[in-house]
Amino acid sequence: MPTRSDTVLVGTTAPVRSADARVVGGWESTTAAVTATLEAAIGTLPDDVGASVPVLVLADTYSRWAARRFARRCADPARRLRPSDSTGLETSELLRKFAIASGWRGPCYLLAGSDAAEVLETGRAFAATGPVVLCEVAPLDTDALDDPGCTVTAMVLTDADSVPDIPHAPPGALLAAAGSVGGRG
Repeated sequence: MPTRSDTVLVGTTAPVRSADARVVGGWESTTAAVTATLEAAIGTLPDDVGASVPVLVLADTYSRWAARRFARRCADPARRLRPSDSTGLETSELLRKFAIASGWRGPCYLLAGSDAAEVLETGRAFAATGPVVLCEVAPLDTDALDDPGCTVTAMVLTDADSVPDIPHAPPGALLAAAGSVGGRG
């Protein structure tokens, strides 16, 4: 029998409506939203587990946005490229800043080329050996040259049968897939 999890947290840089996911606050940047949301999710675990819990990140949407932004910056003859323009391409940069701020030292897997349902199943396989945190960064304005606004979803799966209970959720493919598995999609 599936275990219901109420550990679904959403950080955002824009207002979202959600009756059921715990919105941990509005943040000024995507980086701040990732850090706060992951800290809140990992904070639901015992300290000895949370410090090294694996984090799986659904990276496609954010990576596509970052690549489009980088290409537009490269094509702009009036703009001088900086080293930060190339590191900004990397979804891992968001996690690096979280790790520095929080002291978390677990493994991180950026999953690209997988849809949210596949990421959820991968997470459930990881959870067979212990807790895992799934994370998605979903840009809201994919045409933005600066921070696109986002929702950051983090869900903690504590065992292989974990199924998040998400009847109504803000934007994001991970929450939609979890809602479908939970019978509420």
